[in-house]
Amino acid sequence: MNWQKIHLFLHTFCRYFLATIIILYAYGKILKTQFVSQPSVYDMPIGSLDGFRLTWFYYGYCNWYPIVIAVTQIISSFLLFFRKTTRIGIILFLTFMVNILLTDFAYDINAKEIAITLTLMALFVLFSDYKVFLKYFLEEPPLFQNSDRPKWMNKISVIKFVYIPAVFIGLFIMFSIMKTKYMSQDDFYGTWENLQTKERLHFEMMNNFQINKTDRLDSIVNGEYSFTKDSLALKTNNNSQHKTKNYLKGKYILHKADLIITTKTGNLKFVRIR
Repeated sequence: MNWQKIHLFLHTFCRYFLATIIILYAYGKILKTQFVSQPSVYDMPIGSLDGFRLTWFYYGYCNWYPIVIAVTQIISSFLLFFRKTTRIGIILFLTFMVNILLTDFAYDINAKEIAITLTLMALFVLFSDYKVFLKYFLEEPPLFQNSDRPKWMNKISVIKFVYIPAVFIGLFIMFSIMKTKYMSQDDFYGTWENLQTKERLHFEMMNNFQINKTDRLDSIVNGEYSFTKDSLALKTNNNSQHKTKNYLKGKYILHKADLIITTKTGNLKFVRIR
């Protein structure tokens, strides 16, 4: 059995198959058979959208972005049809194919089988040339040698062994501190529904709140909230006068998914939705 010929036939088949199939997906984006949401989706609450509808709406929101993806797919397809350009074509192909595969699994899109097949075939084409890639990316000398750089630069290059860990560790610590300060989630954080009026009260990050009184946009109330051990105050902003005023203030009892706010006019009972 001539394994070299078998490899040749498989490699050629994979190149042409990948190049042909990806053109179909590219034309789907150009002709708008992909990333097109049904009219009913636009009236659905975002929290009710499944992964497929959410992904299609997100990618279809911009008119030119799918075209950019389509052009990239067409270029990779063209490159894969020719042996001399297969290497750059397969790298370009994998840059979007791996992302498609991860998106299909992350958002439960019903195209996993074809995405897995195309990715495995692309990896087969890539690793068929692994010696060339290994030599180019790892064995070839870097662009600038020590002899090309000033002596002082070579002497201080050891600083990178301090700088690199500092970047990884320092930025992680910095963002952790920022998250704790600006994006912490207290016990109120989440969406609460008024059992009497069905209004929804959203406690959000940075002590912001929003109340959806009805499904009309002009009935949305925004502001900031503050609380002590037993008191809660919601204040709205007056943008024209840069002043705040109390929207709701009272004593509260918070127990798991139940929130009771006692004001001067009575008790407001809320249940946590999410």
